[in-house]
Amino acid sequence: MVFQCRMCGECCSTMGEIISIQKQSGRTGFRIGYSTTLETRDVVLDTDKEDLFFRTPPQGSLACPFLRELSPDRRICTVHDSRPDLCRQYSCFRILILDRDGRRAGRVMAGNRSFTATDARLHEIWQDQCRNLDIPDDEAWERAVGEILSGEGYRVIR
Repeated sequence: MVFQCRMCGECCSTMGEIISIQKQSGRTGFRIGYSTTLETRDVVLDTDKEDLFFRTPPQGSLACPFLRELSPDRRICTVHDSRPDLCRQYSCFRILILDRDGRRAGRVMAGNRSFTATDARLHEIWQDQCRNLDIPDDEAWERAVGEILSGEGYRVIR
């Protein structure tokens, strides 16, 4: 399955722990640093997102300093064109699982079948019904997981 960004901001929601602005150069250029490697890199605001960056507050202390909210359910990177390789490699999920209220309850990571959940009931369903599904074909596996979780009242986004 080809990754398609859903603009949820999940990928950037904890990047503030890794990426920080070291200094600003000019109006739209920034030197960023990585807390994990102490490396630095230059990024530039995307021309069409400069106003959004300056007029909209960051998404919180843990989020990447370049993440901005377009609407309550849509977030965007303001340095997308010059974003670091770390960000370019990110595919946040292959299956996103929402509870009955539309809140994120869990996800299956992109590139593998690793599962994480914040919902205890979902975790139990996963352990009992999904974890050991013996379906080698990824598309068929995703459909089977989706059917199980949908049947239990969750919304599944693939």
